[in-house]
Amino acid sequence: MAQQNNAVDYWKMEHDPVFTGLKQKKSAGESLSEKDRSFLIEYQAKLDDYFEKMPDNQKSLYFKNRQKWSEQPGIIDKKEGQQESEVFSGEKSTYTQYLISSGTFGFIYGWASIDIFGLNRSNGAVGLPFLFSGASTLIPMLTIKNKNVTYNSLKLSIHGKTMGLFHGAALALLITGKDVNNTDKLFLSLATLSSIGLGRLGYSLGRDNAWSPGRVALYSHYGVLMPLEGLALDAAFKADNPRIYAATFLAFGAGGYYIADRVATWNDFTKGDIVSTQALTSLNALLGFFILTDKGIIPNYVPGEFMIPAIGALGGTLAGHLWLKDARFTNQQGRNTALAASGGAVFGLGIAALINSKSITPYYLVPYITGMSTYAILVNKYKNDNKNTTFNVREKSKRWDVNIMPQNIFLNQKLVTNTNFQPGKRQVFLPAFSASLRF
Repeated sequence: MAQQNNAVDYWKMEHDPVFTGLKQKKSAGESLSEKDRSFLIEYQAKLDDYFEKMPDNQKSLYFKNRQKWSEQPGIIDKKEGQQESEVFSGEKSTYTQYLISSGTFGFIYGWASIDIFGLNRSNGAVGLPFLFSGASTLIPMLTIKNKNVTYNSLKLSIHGKTMGLFHGAALALLITGKDVNNTDKLFLSLATLSSIGLGRLGYSLGRDNAWSPGRVALYSHYGVLMPLEGLALDAAFKADNPRIYAATFLAFGAGGYYIADRVATWNDFTKGDIVSTQALTSLNALLGFFILTDKGIIPNYVPGEFMIPAIGALGGTLAGHLWLKDARFTNQQGRNTALAASGGAVFGLGIAALINSKSITPYYLVPYITGMSTYAILVNKYKNDNKNTTFNVREKSKRWDVNIMPQNIFLNQKLVTNTNFQPGKRQVFLPAFSASLRF
């Protein structure tokens, strides 16, 4: 019940026109009827009770913002802490995005079916992709009755369909033991079936599990990263058997989801945290590729050296996890850190161009340094900003909820100088620390 009481609703109750009107009459010395006096007493008691049941962070939020809300009542409907929207410009809902993605993959399946069934493209078979695309769009419209697709279902469905194409191809390679091409029926059949199956599995997992968007982002991240790490390991040792590459891709793919599950258990990352981590991963992976290019390793690499970008990518991910533990970045903060890294790298590229070096080294080393610098500056800024507000320590096995609010010490010092700071007769100070245990 305490979680339902919030600062915004309390402020609205406190500024109810009838209540404030009667208070003004009483303050002006006007006589009130017995009914009005009873209303004032009962309403004030209701306000006091509501305030007592408010969480500590909401009480703090009320005292920090009540003056601003009184001066600008129009901003009161923009509630603090409201969940961020995942709808960008031009998008209406996750349901619409799901229909679009289903139609897109349906078109791919349609093209694959032409070669799977050995049809002649000159005899109208080119219409199959459009038939599959239309059917893939209409079926969800008929089967999803409430027209609601969660963010988790959307993202895991797209991830499953995309990676399913590669996993199906890897399975075909593992079975045949030879290179396959885009007209191989086994290759196309397994890739299509795997994409459909994993896409449906991802949709169901996102629908049936109460996972956070950050956990979903972790599964997607490691589901792509780890298979590539496995292929890099094979390439570093110059494996010449196609089955080794296929088996490694499949094994590392499964291992990636297991690692993501363990990481999610270790810390409850937000989607913003993972977006920021992916920026660090990309920055370090690109550094590794440019190092290989600078050394002339590609294509004449020696065993082990091709692991440089792979180690950079994995190291960037692990460093991001350690750096962003308990950072609790919002989606916008995560995107901003990625943009800061990109902008810093472009700025560094401009500096390298001014140097006009004949060596390629400054053209990737300077952008990396400037990109990492801007990234680090913004990450540290957001971490400090988030620490200066209420933050929750991750729930342990006994479901502890810990709030640390050092700003309340300052607020209490201000409030103690005003005897009317608390609506009602009692003076209530705000805690700088609170903890609760849910059984």
